[in-house]
Amino acid sequence: MRNRYALAALGICVCLASSTTTAEAGQGLLSEVRFGVYQHDTDLVGTNKESGIDLSLEALSQPLFTLSFASPRVVLGGVLNTEGQTNQIFLGLADQWDFAHAVISPGDALFLEGSIAADWHDGKLDVSGTPLESEWKSHGSRFLIRTGVDLGYRIDSTWSVAFSFNHISNGDLATKNEGMNDIGLHVGMRF
Repeated sequence: MRNRYALAALGICVCLASSTTTAEAGQGLLSEVRFGVYQHDTDLVGTNKESGIDLSLEALSQPLFTLSFASPRVVLGGVLNTEGQTNQIFLGLADQWDFAHAVISPGDALFLEGSIAADWHDGKLDVSGTPLESEWKSHGSRFLIRTGVDLGYRIDSTWSVAFSFNHISNGDLATKNEGMNDIGLHVGMRF
């Protein structure tokens, strides 16, 4: 039952991705899909309470507009925790900046990406003073703010791989606010 919402989000991403039938850039609703594997609630940054591996699926739109310094895309994604702990669905914006071209081959690039999103989760709101306190985070609010940064390598015009760090928190808008950090890798496929 708990994974139902996360599975629904992943299903929506898959359906959106499969609705894109053309491989030409600039056509269709989507520009990219990504699959990621993350360490859930990493203690590399912050305090670890929850366990498991997170599997993520993201769908990114074509750029909303293009300026000399920005080409933001809408990102819709879902995160499914393998241990049945905090799952997530998120919707926001992501933008990517290339900072080195032709690193190994003529069509490749190194990039940096930033994102911000509204995040809904099915984790715990307040487990303070309960036996669950050592195993679950108290998120304080069902809706959180999700921020992320990726450092990646675009292999060619279709494939990329990136090291990714994501943080969810309510930004101290609720009494309890044990933020959570995920760290991992994702593979992207552009259309």
